[in-house]
Amino acid sequence: MARQVPGTLPTAIVSAALGIVLAAGCVWAAGPWSGGQRVSERENGLRGRLTPVAEGVVPPSPPAPSSRSAGPTHVPAGAALDPVLAGDKPGGGLTAAELAGALGPLTLAPGLGKHVGIAVADPASPTLLFDDHAADGFAPASTNKVVTAVAALAALGPDDRFTTRVVQGPNSGATASIVLVGGGDPTLSTQGPSADPGYQPASLDDLAARTAAALRAEGVKSVTLGYDASVFSGPGLNPTWSPEYTDGNVAPVTGLMVDEGRARAADDLSPRVTDPAGVAAGDFASRLVAHGIQVTGKPAAASAGSGAQLADVTSLRLADLVEHMLTVSDNDLAEALLRHVAVADGRPATFDGGVAAVRDELGKLGLDVTGLDVLDGSGLSRKDSITPAFEVRVLSAAAADNHPDLRAALTGLPVAGFTGTLAEDGRYTTPPSLAGAGLVRAKTGSLTGVVTLAGLVRDSSGQLLVFSLMADAAPDSAAARAAVDRLATTLAGCGCGGG
Repeated sequence: MARQVPGTLPTAIVSAALGIVLAAGCVWAAGPWSGGQRVSERENGLRGRLTPVAEGVVPPSPPAPSSRSAGPTHVPAGAALDPVLAGDKPGGGLTAAELAGALGPLTLAPGLGKHVGIAVADPASPTLLFDDHAADGFAPASTNKVVTAVAALAALGPDDRFTTRVVQGPNSGATASIVLVGGGDPTLSTQGPSADPGYQPASLDDLAARTAAALRAEGVKSVTLGYDASVFSGPGLNPTWSPEYTDGNVAPVTGLMVDEGRARAADDLSPRVTDPAGVAAGDFASRLVAHGIQVTGKPAAASAGSGAQLADVTSLRLADLVEHMLTVSDNDLAEALLRHVAVADGRPATFDGGVAAVRDELGKLGLDVTGLDVLDGSGLSRKDSITPAFEVRVLSAAAADNHPDLRAALTGLPVAGFTGTLAEDGRYTTPPSLAGAGLVRAKTGSLTGVVTLAGLVRDSSGQLLVFSLMADAAPDSAAARAAVDRLATTLAGCGCGGG
């Protein structure tokens, strides 16, 4: 017989009070505190017509950007999740019957619609503990980013960084030439230091200052500027994406950009420019001038060739980029990582090459990739299809004791009620999901009619669970979010592990 599931208001409030007291310390250590700077997962009612709504999509007149919380000191990925590992098991044993008794009634919430899939597992076991259409394909929305994150960490390693360089160009008469070479770092910034101590992107101004110093050391005071974005190739926008996604949601993917291609650099919800590489080169030229180097003519596309390097800047570690990408649901970073996986796998740095490379890298981890059929790295495509069972397999791999290099794919998951996209739209602030605040860690996903949640939780008996909750025919997105949050909260409080 199933154990009693906390469901009454008094029980939820008591559970929440205890949970939040514990969570305050847990979240302090969990990192990263990026604050969820994008307003996400909202119905796009102001457009007056039904359009796909994705995490980061905003109305034509966007609100002011929310500030990025500094929060506690950022904690490296290795320490943040300890001891939430697959091998850290409690004494009690969870049974499928108990879990079914706890979750079964909740899967019938009307807001979820008629196509619902759920998978729950102990990450140390290949057997699902709860299976409700777990082998069906669903539009994953942004939970696809977990797949991209794990593949990137596997292919590149958590310590990898992306380098933006300036090299000497071919001789051009009396004026020296230089080439700005993109390294596929969409976080390269024109802004000052971030308020978040754990998220400090590479600075374009630092690169300009170093370049100017190197040129002056050679007696050069005037240059022509070229730019090379060829580290990535293929179309910048996926043909299955809505054209409206460039309004605040994603920039054309290219190997050279600043501020993730935003037209207004300081506004996280800004529309994106159509030529990120050209804009980045123009910004760099302006900064060279500010540092005393004259730039003749307009920057133009060029090949880096074999010119000697003058200066460079490097991105954050990949582990930090993955954490940031998952916490705030960063589409631009997800698509850049997809292409970096392709480069590491020896494939063309395109959408198709990246998707094929992701499958290769996950296969090398020993994962059965049945159930993975996607066209991008961010989940913006409504033609993406992933099964809940596959998402659980990916999360289990990231939690495995023999894959500590993948741990950032878990430490980057938003913390319910505290960080990122699980701290938006009032989630986990009222019963019946309040008791899950600080206890549920999960990646959100949202398109019009699509609500997904995939992550992990340790239940009240101490059992670590990984889960995927997917609904892609939801008639009411707000109700569907409340339903998946309640399901995750029930996992946190069910005590199904016994003991």
